[in-house]
Amino acid sequence: MKILLIFFILPSLLFAQLTSYDVDLAKEVKNYQNSSLLKKKYISLDSDYYKDYISRDININDQLTQPQRDLAEGTLYLQMTLISTIIALALMPESVSKWDKDSLNEKPLDEKWKENVAAGPVWDKDDFFINYIGHPVSGAWYYTMARNYGISPGGSFAYSVFLSTFIWEYGYEAFAEIPSWQDLFSTPIIGSLMGEYFYYLGKEIDKNNGEVWGSKTLGNISYFFIDPFGNMANGLSSWLDLSVTMRFQTYQLSREQEKQQYDLHLRKPQQFSQLDYGVWLNIEF
Repeated sequence: MKILLIFFILPSLLFAQLTSYDVDLAKEVKNYQNSSLLKKKYISLDSDYYKDYISRDININDQLTQPQRDLAEGTLYLQMTLISTIIALALMPESVSKWDKDSLNEKPLDEKWKENVAAGPVWDKDDFFINYIGHPVSGAWYYTMARNYGISPGGSFAYSVFLSTFIWEYGYEAFAEIPSWQDLFSTPIIGSLMGEYFYYLGKEIDKNNGEVWGSKTLGNISYFFIDPFGNMANGLSSWLDLSVTMRFQTYQLSREQEKQQYDLHLRKPQQFSQLDYGVWLNIEF
């Protein structure tokens, strides 16, 4: 009898404990929902009460030095030159570009880009002149552009790596071909060494009042070929006169969504599409 009584009492106590826990938890949720203090907190932090995300902006321009701002704006103009280069290569014979134009038409460009990025990098079969002269010269021009905007040698090397690797090799060119090991190394490394020499030559021309062999015309031509990307960017900047503002924007889950997550914590939690941060470019004519 004592054994039966114990077995009857224990489940009853356990059931009562669970029931009281559920009741207490439900009261907590209700109190949370009805709290006027919390509601005021929601409204003060999020003026749009039912908005899914609230954003916080950081004006990147205000965080950069003047040379860095100039370089960032120049980089935007440089994209016009790089896109024009891609178009020119697409129009050239396959013997020059080494692009299989038939394969470019087999799939959409975005699928082709993903396929090429996943397959690389590889050792390409481009001519020696393209791999070890053409690409390093491009890297030198990236480097010299940054140096002439007032960036340090280390920063200019990083800029050359960024443009040659992420913007060109894994960016524009990856739509047409698999990234190349030779290009990843020769463009920024050999290019930066050449670029520092180009920068030195530019300073020597400055000391000579912009003249080469006594000629201003030769001096201007030399300036252009030492830093063509920077000169083209400056020319486009003067012509288009764009106002560029960069913002780093973070997205914080609104208080309304946080409350809903809390309300539903006894059931399966809701799944939200996460958009936590992003970089925005505001371009005004």
